[in-house]
Amino acid sequence: MKRLLEIIPGFLSWSILIFFIVLFLTMPLSAAVAIIVFLLYWVFRLLYMSILLMLAHHRVITKRNLDWLATCTTFKSDLKFEDIIHVVLYTIYKEPKEVLEDSLDALKESLYPKDKVIVVLAGEQRDQSALEKLNFLNEKYKGHFRDIFITIHPKDTEGEIPAKGANATYAAKIIREYLEKNGYDFRNVIISCFDADTCPDKNYLACLTANFLKNPKRYRTSFQPFPVYSNNIYKAPAFARVIEMGSTFWQLIESMRFEKFITFSSHSMSFKTLVEVGYWPVDLISDDSLIFWKCFIKYDGDYRTYPLEVPVFMDIAVGKGLIDTVRVQYKQKRRWAWGVENFVFAGMAFMDNKNIPFLEKARRCYQILDNHINWATWSIIVSFITPLTLIWGQIISKDALVLFNLTYVNNIIFHTFSFILILSVVISYEFLPPRPREVSRFIYVVFVLQWLLVPLISAFLGSFPALDAQTRLALGKPLYFYPTPKKREA
Repeated sequence: MKRLLEIIPGFLSWSILIFFIVLFLTMPLSAAVAIIVFLLYWVFRLLYMSILLMLAHHRVITKRNLDWLATCTTFKSDLKFEDIIHVVLYTIYKEPKEVLEDSLDALKESLYPKDKVIVVLAGEQRDQSALEKLNFLNEKYKGHFRDIFITIHPKDTEGEIPAKGANATYAAKIIREYLEKNGYDFRNVIISCFDADTCPDKNYLACLTANFLKNPKRYRTSFQPFPVYSNNIYKAPAFARVIEMGSTFWQLIESMRFEKFITFSSHSMSFKTLVEVGYWPVDLISDDSLIFWKCFIKYDGDYRTYPLEVPVFMDIAVGKGLIDTVRVQYKQKRRWAWGVENFVFAGMAFMDNKNIPFLEKARRCYQILDNHINWATWSIIVSFITPLTLIWGQIISKDALVLFNLTYVNNIIFHTFSFILILSVVISYEFLPPRPREVSRFIYVVFVLQWLLVPLISAFLGSFPALDAQTRLALGKPLYFYPTPKKREA
């Protein structure tokens, strides 16, 4: 059954693409009709997502700079603010210490009391320089937090794959021993699992604490900030900026769909809950989203992800040059698209869980498939198959009414895209960090023009990596965890 679930996403994506290609080659006019239906569906879907993006943006700008710390201290809850302790866990593998210094500096500048923050630097034995680097950071930041300590995840542990989840789980087990030894109540401990480049907003911990205290189902909830990829935005190539800002927008859109919102990348949750579900998976790649499904299944569907109103800032994935950046971006997006393994994980677990209603299980499986199949197909159809159908149709049947209609609908798609691009320009400006002095003001013009690259890169660095991941899963070819390289320039 597991192999069948692994095959389904890739089979459906390829079937959709092959259907349009065969129809285009054999019956171009019928292909035009099919594409018209497809494009009309996407017009309404894009408008719907635009509305969600505007609503999410409004929610963020109205709440991001609230006095969250005051909310924490004045809100009456069954828990006391004074008892809440934060564990901030950084998973680290070969990132230079400059990247970690930026992250720890941001955490140090938080408006939240640092004497209530425990920092864990989780290194890998596979990284030969890890201990020296982490000892340096330990010495530099000692005294700025309640405590700071180092863990080194052993390599080649049986039952594990070399991935972030295995490292985080190893560190979390040591954190558990530390908390038990020092008499902490797990119910009062919030753990945030961060990538090495994660720089939390100054209000992040206060916002997280306030929402944790206010939430009556805090132990059945993960807390998800929206990631803004801007740490190195003035150094990254234009196409990389567009891709990563698109990822931010997608998270904002998803945050407005509470019924399907799940954890992604850096996230936070109750340490009590983390222990109860058995930590992050150690033998799968998509640990950040799979922890949600572990919780969802453990608590028989009574689990949700709450979207926080403040961001965390992260790096844009870049390589050593333009071509290498394309390679890095492709591998990173393929790793994200490997999140389709959630369908397999959830599907297998749903079969054994009789307490979750069948309709809820079916809805959740459909949501996973819907996201990943659209991810793998829609931009290929819009960017390649639609123009080819128009060109070929003009050659063989120039005056066909259906081609006129296809051209008209395609123009609607173009204008819808134009509206979204203008919206993207406006919203992306909100998340830009201060411009370094050495960077010309002309960069803001480039930031506007860069959005014209969206139609070109949406297929090559959007659908193709997703289709690649689904094909590998269907063929039973493993994808190894790709740690996105991070760097800082002098």
